[in-house]
Amino acid sequence: METTPATQNPPLTLRRAIELFETKLRADGRSPHTVSSYLRDLGQMERFFADRSVCPAVYGITPEALNDFLVSPLAALTPVGQPKAKISVNRAKCALRAFFSWLYANGHIKTNLAAGLKITRAERKPPTYLTEAEAKRLLKTIQTRTGGTARRDAAIFDLFLKTGIRLQELVNLDMDDIRLDEKRLIVRHSKGDRQAAKFLNTALRQTMKKYLTERKKAPSGSPALFLSNRNERISPRQIAFRLDYWMKEAGVAKKLSPHGLRHTFATSLFTKCNDLLVVQRALDHKSLETTQIYTHISDERFQEALECL
Repeated sequence: METTPATQNPPLTLRRAIELFETKLRADGRSPHTVSSYLRDLGQMERFFADRSVCPAVYGITPEALNDFLVSPLAALTPVGQPKAKISVNRAKCALRAFFSWLYANGHIKTNLAAGLKITRAERKPPTYLTEAEAKRLLKTIQTRTGGTARRDAAIFDLFLKTGIRLQELVNLDMDDIRLDEKRLIVRHSKGDRQAAKFLNTALRQTMKKYLTERKKAPSGSPALFLSNRNERISPRQIAFRLDYWMKEAGVAKKLSPHGLRHTFATSLFTKCNDLLVVQRALDHKSLETTQIYTHISDERFQEALECL
């Protein structure tokens, strides 16, 4: 007799399905951020059904029940009752589509209930970035200060501005990843488990050389390249705090995240080379479409320049 989802013994519960899906995501090399986001969205769906004492097994989910979840306050509103941002709604739909596609492909359900979910593309706003003068002022402010913390911060923010490295990638760097003699930096991607190399130009190598002299004195057994004041691997939050501090010290009146330094690098590079393929490679974007946002930024700077004539 052919086994159907409804006759499986024991039936696959929603909780167990989410656990198996998590294993699949990690095996596929999905980034920790993607995994945690998907699990959070799927957990909301599980909580929605649990509150209604329905759907102990995945085959019991109906199109109507899934739609009820999508329009529920749990899925549509923030904890304070405001409508969720479009990007959050889209991410949740992506999680559901991936989850139900996996269930369907593995024979756990007869119909892919989320196949018809439409992702509404939000208009991408040009990212906040520093002008060339602001970036130079930021670095100069840090580099004129003395002490180990200032040298560490100078190395961190110079790396952002001269390589376009991602925040989590920078946090994950170890001492062995710096290859000054080879003029490169080995990066373990936050998006998956791939590795890549970043070119270190002459100025950046000098900055890193000064920092490494200081770093080797630290009484820490950690392999991390960048340490906190407690001699532990520095965290993304600590880097964001230090950036905010130095922006104020430099008199740059912008609210900028560490990711904004990556945008600054990309904008500066595109302005200098006017080649999207070069920028795509430098940022390690899989799609050229992702990189095209910097053409709009360049257009803005072009218009600003013409206004000055």
